[in-house]
Amino acid sequence: MPTTTDSQPCIPQRERLVKWTNYMRQQELDAVGQWLLPRAKRRQKLLEIGGGNGLLAKQLADMGFEVTSIDPAPQTPLNFPVEKGDCTSLQFGDNSFDVIFSSCVLEHISELDKAFSEMGRVLRKDGIMVHTVPTHYSMIYTMITQPIGYLIKIGLMFKYGFKFLAKVFSKPATTAKTEKQTTGEARPSVFSKANLKLAIGYANPIRFFIPWPHGIAQSCFEEIRDWKPAVWRRKFEQAGFKVVDTISLPLAYSMHVVFPYRFMKLRYWLGRKGKGMGCAYLLTKP
Repeated sequence: MPTTTDSQPCIPQRERLVKWTNYMRQQELDAVGQWLLPRAKRRQKLLEIGGGNGLLAKQLADMGFEVTSIDPAPQTPLNFPVEKGDCTSLQFGDNSFDVIFSSCVLEHISELDKAFSEMGRVLRKDGIMVHTVPTHYSMIYTMITQPIGYLIKIGLMFKYGFKFLAKVFSKPATTAKTEKQTTGEARPSVFSKANLKLAIGYANPIRFFIPWPHGIAQSCFEEIRDWKPAVWRRKFEQAGFKVVDTISLPLAYSMHVVFPYRFMKLRYWLGRKGKGMGCAYLLTKP
């Protein structure tokens, strides 16, 4: 999940966009509740892969699970304790967990076969795995909405960039340094390295229409090919798991800056028709 870090742009609407992303993740968790709630009531042990800032781990713990959440780079501030860990080399004994859960994480794992092997090792014989993953529609919708999103971001950078310049030149030169001394925090700059990289990226006409890949794939076209539900199913089955059930996630969402919280009826309708941006899979050991 996105967080405000030095590597990301200081756009004033970021907090709102983070809330939108959190809302989407909550919708995904609600969609798989039918699989999780019976086990949560028995307070079973759950391992979350790719916990990020612990947002979903907290929700899972509130449901009743005894949650262990891991991430190679936990994000702060944490909503729930997230341990630093690698899913390709889990530091847990065999048959340690009743449930393994991940939300839009598998597409970021380069050694997926190794990760599946480790998950199968720590999962109890009667346990389940629940994974939500993006579908090819995810990248198709992003390709459609990306030009709009780029125009919005460029507009925001110019709007708040000029406001920032006006503020700087209307104050003494020592103001920024004084603010850091008194508050302990430097004022965020729209002229950070991250924003300069964004500006260069937006100036590239190819990237205006062709998105960067979201996961580890080399291109967005590779993701369109590999994120089809049938391909995900084949990956799970080849790893030795049984696909018990699958559902289309209830929400179609676009590039984050493009109309968050708008066209909700259309988004849910696309999700109901199986044209949402993700699928959830319920897996067991054979």
